[in-house]
Amino acid sequence: MFDSFRLRHMAVTLICLGALHVGPAAAGSELMALLDVLRENGTITEAQYQRLRAEAMGGRVAAAPPADATPAPARSKGKARREAAQGAKVKTDGGLRVESADGEFAFELGGQVWIDFAEYRADREPLGDGSELRRGRVSLEGTVFREWSYAFEYDFSDNETEVKDAYLEYTGYAPATVRFGQFKEPFSLEEQTSGRYTTFMERALPVDTFSPGRNIGLGLATHGKRWSMAAGLFGEAVDDDAPDEGDEGWGAAGRATYAPLDSKKRSLHVGGSLAYRSPDDDREVRYRAGLESSVTDANLVNTRTIDDVDHTLTYGLEGAATYGPFSVQGEYIHSQVDRRNDLSSLDFDGWYVFGSWFVTGESRNYDAQRGRFGRVKPKGRYGAWELAMRYSTIDLTDRDILGGEQENVTLGINWYVNRNLRLMANHVWVDADPNNDGVRDEPNLFQVRGQLDF
Repeated sequence: MFDSFRLRHMAVTLICLGALHVGPAAAGSELMALLDVLRENGTITEAQYQRLRAEAMGGRVAAAPPADATPAPARSKGKARREAAQGAKVKTDGGLRVESADGEFAFELGGQVWIDFAEYRADREPLGDGSELRRGRVSLEGTVFREWSYAFEYDFSDNETEVKDAYLEYTGYAPATVRFGQFKEPFSLEEQTSGRYTTFMERALPVDTFSPGRNIGLGLATHGKRWSMAAGLFGEAVDDDAPDEGDEGWGAAGRATYAPLDSKKRSLHVGGSLAYRSPDDDREVRYRAGLESSVTDANLVNTRTIDDVDHTLTYGLEGAATYGPFSVQGEYIHSQVDRRNDLSSLDFDGWYVFGSWFVTGESRNYDAQRGRFGRVKPKGRYGAWELAMRYSTIDLTDRDILGGEQENVTLGINWYVNRNLRLMANHVWVDADPNNDGVRDEPNLFQVRGQLDF
C-alpha cells in the first residue's frame, strides 16, 4: 500500500495534470470526485482528504465534511506543534533573530567589534601609545520550548579566546528566573550595565577593581514594575583553576534595586550590592587599578599579593537619575579583607560620580525591572551626541598594605551614529600616589573608540 506521503504527492500531481488537460473549471469537479472515491475506499484519511481538497481549490479553506463522514482522528499535541511550526519569523532589526511560528524556539546571532586608539602623556611610569582590538565577540542566545533560554558569548580580542557568558535559564516561574552557568555576579549598577551602553570607554576605578565579574554559579532573580532582586552562589570562572589540584574559591552575591520614579524621560534609581568570597587554597587576593584605559596594562596603584586571607566582604551603594537629556550616576564600593593567624582586617574603598547631557535631546534608556541602563536610540538622521564628565577615586592603602591612592577626571564625548554604531572619545587626567610617600605620578591620556554591536 502507498504511504501517505506518496499518496499525497500522487494526488497533487494528478490534480495538476488534470488542470492542464481540461482546464481549471472542469478539473475542479472531476478531481473532487476522484478525492471522494479515494476517501470512501479508505485510501486516504479524512485529514488528508481535506488538505488535498484545499490544494485543489487553490488554497481556500475546505467546506465542512458530509454529516456521514468518518470523523478525523484527533491530532497529538506534538503533531499539532509540528504543523503549526512549519513557518518561521525572521527579524533583522539591528541583528538577526529567527523564531518558530509557534514561539517555542528562537535564536539570535550577535556580535561586537571595538577598536581603540590611545595616546599617553606619561609622567613617571612609562606608558606606550598604541591601538588594540578591545573587544571582538560573537554571541548566540535564544529560547527552547518557550520556558528555557540560553546565552553563549565568546571573545577573540588580544589574539586570545575567552568564554564570557555561557548559561541556561528557566523562565517558567515568571517573573522569577533560575540561571546556571557562567554569568556576571549580581553586583554594581555600572557592572550590570553592558559595556555596549556605558557612558565612558572604561568602567570607573572602584567598579573595575572590586566587582566580582563573571563566575560559574547558580542564580535566582525576580522583579516587579519598579524593583529588581538577584542573588546567587558562585565558584570561579571557566579559565580559573586552583594550583596543585587544590579547592577552588567560592562566593555569594546579591543585589536589590528600586526606582521611585520611572517614566520615559525621568527616572530615579537606588540600589545596593553585597558579595562574599572565600579564596582558593592559596588564600590570596590582590587589588589593582588601571588608568581607565585598556591599551596600556600599567597599574599605578596595586596592593600586590595579600596572604593568609580568610574571606573578603564587599558592599556597594548606587544611585542614578535621568531628567530628559540630563543624567547623573554614582556608586560607593567598600571591600573588607579578613585575614587568618591574628592578622588585622584590611579596608579598601572607592567611589565615582558622573553627569551627562545629550545635546541632541535623547535620554538614557533606564530599565527598572533589571536595575540598569540600555541602548540609546538616536532620534535624528545625524545621530545622537552626548557630553559627559566623571570623577573617580580609589584607596588601596590600609595598615601594612601600601597599595596607593588614585584619582581620575574623565571628559567624554559620544556620537551615536545609529542604534548599533557609536564613536567615543575620552580624555583622562590621572593623579596617583602609588607608594603613599607623597611622590605623585600624574599622566594624562587621550583615547578614541569605534564600536559596532548587533
